[in-house]
Amino acid sequence: MEEKYTGKWEDYFKHRDFVHQVGFYAPDWKAFVENHHRIFGSGPFYYTTNTFGKLLYYGEEVDCAGLEFHAAYGAWGSHSVEVVEQVPKDVPTMFRAGNDMDAVGINHLHMFVEDLAEAEHACQVLEIPVATVGYPDLTNALKKAEATGTSKEDILANAGKPSFMVVDMRKQLGMMVQLITPRAKRLHDAILRAAIDWDGETNLLRKLG
Repeated sequence: MEEKYTGKWEDYFKHRDFVHQVGFYAPDWKAFVENHHRIFGSGPFYYTTNTFGKLLYYGEEVDCAGLEFHAAYGAWGSHSVEVVEQVPKDVPTMFRAGNDMDAVGINHLHMFVEDLAEAEHACQVLEIPVATVGYPDLTNALKKAEATGTSKEDILANAGKPSFMVVDMRKQLGMMVQLITPRAKRLHDAILRAAIDWDGETNLLRKLG
């Protein structure tokens, strides 16, 4: 690993923009969206299916063939909300580790980091277990890039690199944290922009790639 971070590794997570998105698990993502919107007025929600080229669970590679995260992302005030329905339920992931797979529940908060390899090293120093590391399914990622106008060159340049990492801070703080790079901020910002002129009801659900 080429380490670019020059500070003390024990201080790696200090003073970062911590919560920009709250991640939930739900056995029925659409019902969750409808309830969240009914209660909080959140939305609009963009939904998609995420698949993976490789998945690590507490350091061990798992069989992720056929694994799908049916996900929806929506604006919630100045923040955003993510909900994921995992199919099938029995594949070991951060949801299996942290949730009752038959009930709705918060799974993680989000934090931006510059580099996931650096973040993983910081977790080793701080003795924070890494619950899940996901590597994108390149075919699926390219299809989404075409549908959303994302740069295919950017997708190809990051092929083989992890797209997200969820670390298990339950022992220290009772929560999991998903670490993502600034590339993912594009989706977050687009979701918040979509809410600015939204009438609060029309087209609550919008397909994302």
